[in-house]
Amino acid sequence: MKTIIAYTDGSAVVRGKDKGKGGFGVYFPNFYGRPKGIHTGFLNTKTGRTEMHALLSAIEAFHYNRKEDITLRVYSDSQYVTKAFTDGRLDKWRKNGWQNSSGNVKNKGLWVKILKELESRPFLTLEMVWVKGHQLDREKDPIKKEELKKDPHVIGNAMADALADRWRLGINLKHDL
Repeated sequence: MKTIIAYTDGSAVVRGKDKGKGGFGVYFPNFYGRPKGIHTGFLNTKTGRTEMHALLSAIEAFHYNRKEDITLRVYSDSQYVTKAFTDGRLDKWRKNGWQNSSGNVKNKGLWVKILKELESRPFLTLEMVWVKGHQLDREKDPIKKEELKKDPHVIGNAMADALADRWRLGINLKHDL
C-alpha cells in the first residue's frame, strides 16, 4: 500500500463568536512525484471550519477511480480535527445522532461531507497525526530554529500554514457559511 503524506492548516481572523476572513492550505511534499499545494480563502468563517476544509481538500485530491490502495497520512496542527478521528469522536457523534455532551455537534455539515468523501474512496485509508504548529515562528533561538528546519514535519506544517495565511488575506474569497 502506498502512503502519501499531506500537511493541512486552517487560519481565520476572528474574535470570540464572530466570523471573519479565513483560508486553508494543504501541502503534499510528494504527490505522485512532485510537490502539490491546494488552497482557498473564505469570508465569514472560523478557524475550525478552515481546518476541516483543508482535510476535505486533501481527501478530494484523490479521484474516485483509483486502482491502488493508498494510505493518506495527514499531519494537522488542529487537535479539533485530529482527535475527531484518533479519539473516535466522529463515530460517537454519528451514533448519538450528531449530539455531544454540549448539545449539537458543531460543523455537522462539513463532518458529514468529509465522511461521505472518505466513504466514496474505498481505496483510501486516512491516518491523522497531530503535529505542533508554528514552531518556526515561535522559536527565537537561531540555533534551535536551524535544527527545526531539518524536521520535515515542521517544514510541512509551515508550508501549509503559509498557504492558509496567503489565501486568508486574498481578495477573491468564497463564502463559507
